[in-house]
Amino acid sequence: GDDDGDGFPDRPAPEAATRRDFERRPPALGATPSLLAELRTHYDVLPPVQQRMLYRHVRSTMLRQLISCDGAKTINDLIEVLEKEMKSGIPSPVPEWYKYSTVTMGPRKIGYDGCVNRNCPRTESHDQPRFANCSRCKVAIYCSRGCQRVDWKARHKKVCKQAAEDRERIVRVGKMMQGLSDVSLTGQDFGNLSGLNGMNYREARRNPVVRERRNQLRAEKKRPKGQPAEGPDPNFF
Repeated sequence: GDDDGDGFPDRPAPEAATRRDFERRPPALGATPSLLAELRTHYDVLPPVQQRMLYRHVRSTMLRQLISCDGAKTINDLIEVLEKEMKSGIPSPVPEWYKYSTVTMGPRKIGYDGCVNRNCPRTESHDQPRFANCSRCKVAIYCSRGCQRVDWKARHKKVCKQAAEDRERIVRVGKMMQGLSDVSLTGQDFGNLSGLNGMNYREARRNPVVRERRNQLRAEKKRPKGQPAEGPDPNFF
């Protein structure tokens, strides 16, 4: 499929709604040896600021696809991870602790997280426990209590409260968007959006079509890892 500007093909996310497509993903983001060679060449001619941006983009793309970048500090480290997966011909395994989120609007975990302590190269991986988040804001992710303590003193204590407030706003907007999505499934005409209220949302949640979509999402989430999906692919959108 088309890429998003980074040269890699389109990638379904590891969440319940797109789990089946994700399980059919090619290894190494669908990259080819020539694409990775071009990535190296392109990186070398960029100014330092753009090099950092490219490194962060590739790293975040890999993490979102459950490709661990644990310890990778340079673009060459990332490319070596992709080359290794490409040679194996098998996508990176999904850890047992990973949950395919049924949330389709708003904050949810998609893929791996990296430690947010500045300059820490640790990321989650399939053979290590999930990282913990800040118990106050639920946003900052840390590989260890040591990194959390360092980051708290350096910067997080200044932004933790605001991060928590921002997350709550995003949660509320996500629930509103989910309600609109549910109403749209019922076939109702939105008409004047200002006329939508809690009753519309509550009625939509009881609609058979909406309930069926939620049951399908839960089934995808609960399906044991490694167990093939059965039946035709559901349409969640």
